[in-house]
Amino acid sequence: MSNINLRNLTNDFMSVRLVSLASWQSAKEIVPRDHAGPYVILQEGYDPQDFSMRADEFVLGRSGKWLSLSYFYKMPIPERRAEFVFGTAAEVMKMMADLPPSPQIIRPGSPAEQASATSADEMAEAIQAGRKPPPGAGG
Repeated sequence: MSNINLRNLTNDFMSVRLVSLASWQSAKEIVPRDHAGPYVILQEGYDPQDFSMRADEFVLGRSGKWLSLSYFYKMPIPERRAEFVFGTAAEVMKMMADLPPSPQIIRPGSPAEQASATSADEMAEAIQAGRKPPPGAGG
């Protein structure tokens, strides 16, 4: 993640990235689900309250709040799934249209208070796979 073009986190739909979790082994359990779903919504940026402007990646939840991806990976998978996984692109568009102008960020306690991520995390692998551009997309 380069700091050159880094911006503060926003609720602007043009700043987010819809990442398909279609390669996730449990994707079929998400109902309803469209052809490329399920999805997570990601955005690179920095917390507007972080004066050091540390680059981070955030995931958007159904609550309309953003969470650092590092904390997301430390959550139990059922909680991640309930709050941050969307079955259809239409569901994502509806939720984003209802967001307030300023982003709200979930700021958990210190990282030491968080549970550690599991070593074999299929959802994390699906997110990584979904970030890669499709063959022939040119970057």
